[in-house]
Amino acid sequence: MEEKQLDARESLELITRMIRNTRRRLERNSERPFLVWGYTTVAISLLNYALRITGADPNWSLTWFLIPPLGVLLMRLFPARRSTEPSTEIDRIVNALWLACSLSLIPIFILALCHGLQYRPSIYALIALVMSIGTTATGFIVRSKVYTTAGLLGMAGTAALALWDFTLARLAGSQEMDSTMLHNEILIFAAIFVVMMVIPGHIIGCRNRREAAEEK
Repeated sequence: MEEKQLDARESLELITRMIRNTRRRLERNSERPFLVWGYTTVAISLLNYALRITGADPNWSLTWFLIPPLGVLLMRLFPARRSTEPSTEIDRIVNALWLACSLSLIPIFILALCHGLQYRPSIYALIALVMSIGTTATGFIVRSKVYTTAGLLGMAGTAALALWDFTLARLAGSQEMDSTMLHNEILIFAAIFVVMMVIPGHIIGCRNRREAAEEK
């Protein structure tokens, strides 16, 4: 009887340790995708901001659609190291979460196309909100304070976008509003991705390198 209790206790400890290791591995491996997609989004955002303030042709707004192929290309150019650990249910949940977030962006892009290439502040808020939800949920699942905090800050940034949009709507047609105020929405959008993806990616990266150095 005691032997069976011991085996059950050891099995429970093994399962707990595997779950803990999986969560840590997922947090550690998220450095690359967060940096790739974060920097890609910020770069394209700043490009579009520069094009707007210089009065470029509105058709240049199509450069927003470079984000998906550029992100995929960079992920292929900088592949992750193959893990020797087996995939678990937590892996499947996190992968399914980000697949759902990615697929939800498709109707948002279609919405942007249907409304033309002019300024659409609501599109920025929708994209930022979807990615904030994905980041926060990932933080909850892998129990990462870094990503949970980043996701919540992303949601706060989305609220700032909504407030800015409300301010612009109140100022529409008045002399207090100029084109620069319209374009500032893009800077807020870029700042959200810096806080939500770029900075957390670097924090996890520094932690990974420190742990690797300690293991040597």
